[in-house]
Amino acid sequence: MSKKSLIELLKNSPSVTQSQASIEATVPLLDHEFSLYHIKQVTFDEDSPRKEAFENVLNALAIEGVIFTYLLLGNKTQVDFYFGIAKNKKYQGTLPLEMDDIGQTILKPSLEGNFRGSVVEKLDKTPRKHVRDMITRFTHVSKLEGVPNVNEDNEQFQGVDRLVDIMSGDEFCLAVLADPLSLLEINKIENELHGIYDKLMPLAKKSIQTSENEAKTTGEAEGQTVTDSTGTNDSLSVTHNTGKSVSVTQGTSESGSSKQTSKSSAETDHDKHRSGSEANSKGTTVSKAIAINTGTNSSTQNGTSSSESREFTDKNVQEWLNYIDEVLLKRVQLGKNKGLYLSNIYLLANSVASVLKLGNTARSIFSGAEVNKSPLQIRTVTDKNEIDSVRNFQLPVLKNRQVEQTTITNSENQLALLLSKSPFNRYACNWLSTKELSVVAGLPQKEVVGLTLKEEVEFGLNVNQQIDEQNRLFLGSLVKSGLVQPMDVFIDKRELDKHIFIAGVTGSGKTTTCHRLLESAQMPFLVIEPAKTEYRVLTKKNKDILIFTLGNDNLAPFRLNPFEFFPHENITARVDMIKASIEAAFDMEAAIPQLIEAAIYRCYEDKGWNIATSKNSLYTNPFDDGVYAFPTLSDLVNMTEVVVSDQGFDDRLKQDYIGSIKARLQGLLIGAKGLMLDTPRSINFSDLVKRNVILELEEIRNPSEKSLIMGFVLANLNEAIRANHQQYQQRGEKFRHITLIEEAHRLLAKFEPGDSSNKKQGVETFADMLAEVRKYGESLIIVDQIPNKLTPEVLKNTNTKIIHKLFAQDDKEAVGNTMALSDEQKDFLSHLEPGRVILSSSGMNKPLQVQIKELVSTTTEQEVDPEKIRHIALQYYAETYSGGLIQGLELLERKPSATDVADFLQGAVAESWYLAVGKAKDKKDLIDYINRFGWQFMRQYIDLTCYYQTSEEDSQIRAQCLKDFIEKLSCNSQERITSNLNDAFRIGLKVKY
Repeated sequence: MSKKSLIELLKNSPSVTQSQASIEATVPLLDHEFSLYHIKQVTFDEDSPRKEAFENVLNALAIEGVIFTYLLLGNKTQVDFYFGIAKNKKYQGTLPLEMDDIGQTILKPSLEGNFRGSVVEKLDKTPRKHVRDMITRFTHVSKLEGVPNVNEDNEQFQGVDRLVDIMSGDEFCLAVLADPLSLLEINKIENELHGIYDKLMPLAKKSIQTSENEAKTTGEAEGQTVTDSTGTNDSLSVTHNTGKSVSVTQGTSESGSSKQTSKSSAETDHDKHRSGSEANSKGTTVSKAIAINTGTNSSTQNGTSSSESREFTDKNVQEWLNYIDEVLLKRVQLGKNKGLYLSNIYLLANSVASVLKLGNTARSIFSGAEVNKSPLQIRTVTDKNEIDSVRNFQLPVLKNRQVEQTTITNSENQLALLLSKSPFNRYACNWLSTKELSVVAGLPQKEVVGLTLKEEVEFGLNVNQQIDEQNRLFLGSLVKSGLVQPMDVFIDKRELDKHIFIAGVTGSGKTTTCHRLLESAQMPFLVIEPAKTEYRVLTKKNKDILIFTLGNDNLAPFRLNPFEFFPHENITARVDMIKASIEAAFDMEAAIPQLIEAAIYRCYEDKGWNIATSKNSLYTNPFDDGVYAFPTLSDLVNMTEVVVSDQGFDDRLKQDYIGSIKARLQGLLIGAKGLMLDTPRSINFSDLVKRNVILELEEIRNPSEKSLIMGFVLANLNEAIRANHQQYQQRGEKFRHITLIEEAHRLLAKFEPGDSSNKKQGVETFADMLAEVRKYGESLIIVDQIPNKLTPEVLKNTNTKIIHKLFAQDDKEAVGNTMALSDEQKDFLSHLEPGRVILSSSGMNKPLQVQIKELVSTTTEQEVDPEKIRHIALQYYAETYSGGLIQGLELLERKPSATDVADFLQGAVAESWYLAVGKAKDKKDLIDYINRFGWQFMRQYIDLTCYYQTSEEDSQIRAQCLKDFIEKLSCNSQERITSNLNDAFRIGLKVKY
């Protein structure tokens, strides 16, 4: 190679003949020889470098014979991102794995691991073919040749999302193909660059030198000697010698070449010396000699010298040397560590305009300010074989590539290497590092249409494995960076009595979480559901669940007398709970709570109760079945008038108080609410806490009344738990029960400025009660949509917290502060998907993100047949009829059917008597009931349930008249109520016509 030819190529020819070289025909890629993965979602992380993550993916796929494929495919509505791998059809070796296996075991995990939280979906045969068909249909293909620049200072401006935004609405494809080079090939590139550098180095500078030199020498010498000698026996010899020498020399010299020098010199030397000797000897001879010698020497030298040097630098060659040193060799060094790739960037579209827009946009985005001798350039691809290569995800192979020197000179090969073109004259492509590829083949930094960008925050990843198998309460699967992991998450069943708090907006999955908890706990539970009917679906898993529809007697009636207390309980405690329920539910001004409290005590006294001892003087055992020793809500309403009158208020104030109290309580005596609450006995809560029960309050529309009923239920529940705890403890067993309270803010609302102190006291009473029940084996699950509405004690006294999506900042702060969440984690609560929760519990160092496993769908599952719910509830009443829950039913000598229970619960039996008395001819229903239950039962039932308490004389007369008439009617359906009987039957009658 001559130095001139390479320099001229560097100066005058920025391109290489490879770009116009012919391409070999491509062998079609078979279906099993490539694999594609669709990136559907990426997790956003500000601190996670995207380019470095992509480099890691490329490194993982640095497998000889495997071509990495990146496709950005756009249509009129969205863009899709695909990562894939294809077999290199020119590779003669054997691949370590099949393409599908490489994709499944290397590509997919690499994408998910480096882009944490990304949703990666493998394309099956049909969608994979669809992608290839779309690429095949593009009519215009161009190539982006050159080397992309990495803009370190403004990486956000090199995001592919900008390209997507510009190309929005266009059909296009940006395809990147990359085939890894072996370390041997990388070393060969490095050696070639060193060789080029060494050859260019001497050409970078030129030096010219000129010198002159002149010299002259002159010399002269002179000498003289005189000797005088005399000899005797005694001899004396004296010798003197004097010398002088003079020498003069002159000279001049010159020399000429590319360097010039001149020199001249003159020199003179003088030398003078004297010598002498004297000798005395004794002898017969005397000798005398005298010698004189004089010499002179003189030398003179003169010299003149001059020198000139010039240095010239070839700027073009010097820039190439710097480029090799600072850019190419550094890229090769990076390639040794992270890989170099034979790469091509293709642009495909259906119009010249779209390709031009795509190419110019890509060139602008992927170029930077750094020195680049091979900038990105757009070249239209017209070679059919190269287009086929793109469609088969192959790099275009140059024809006659085996005979390099016959097609391309060595200088052109070296220039191609310097321009990052294909080394060794094999493929028509560039050689790029992973750093440069990551600029083009990346994922967006902002959300685009077609790729969801999800914000993700790191949570704990370690589940407490120290929990015994039998104490594990399964919830779901661990979530890491937005992806569900194959790792079960559970909490300790032994920690349930420290209570659970669940929060989340509507539709976030709270009910699903509650279903899972109840199912996994395998303990008796009571659900208080104020507003929905979403727990009914649990009956599909457990047929024995008992459902009551409070306020809807047409479905599953419920009976609750708030004044009935337990044998272990005292009256004062019960009155306090009733008062707290009323205070928590209603706004109570002035002395209304105290007046109601006094009226309640008076009602108990009227029923024979001693307030101090909680003993009853009228009944031997007031808690027995069929005994009605407790006041009712009607008794309370009536008694309030008496109590208010006894206080000595003036008429106006007295009427105000009576009116206020009645306004709050009167509505509880009417309709279904009256049937439910104004009843002499309550359902057996001691039995309910041993079963799975759901209480639905959807039909109670008034929020205050709903809260009041919830308070009554919890008061009874609390005492039932205590009673069972004592019984189990006596048997050496441990009582366990779960109570789940939905919309707990109705009863446990946070005290706000302006609220009455009475309401605060009522809420505090229930908060204290809930805090204490854990020692009786009770586990509370408190559920609410608005955590900040709850009294702070709820959050403070719940050990396990399960938080679904929350939007309000005050709600996020309320729960976040009790879970040790960072500000970033609190903000992330707004981004949780349905069914995803942040879990904090004992044994967890950090809160976990968990995907709750759905037990049964509340949206897609078929609704539970209401008739089944009704039948189960009525069957329960039938089984417990002897307890007197339905007044008078305990008088039956046989177990009633569900139909019988329905008639008694809805008052149909009593109604038949009212019609018979009020409308003498309307006795059909009465006769039917007499035939079904017997005249003796009917006589007792009517006397017990259809009349108020009257004087003993009137009661005796009525009882005798009833006996006579009912007995005769059972034999003769035409028996009439005479005027005398009618008068007797109307005394104390509860309903009059």
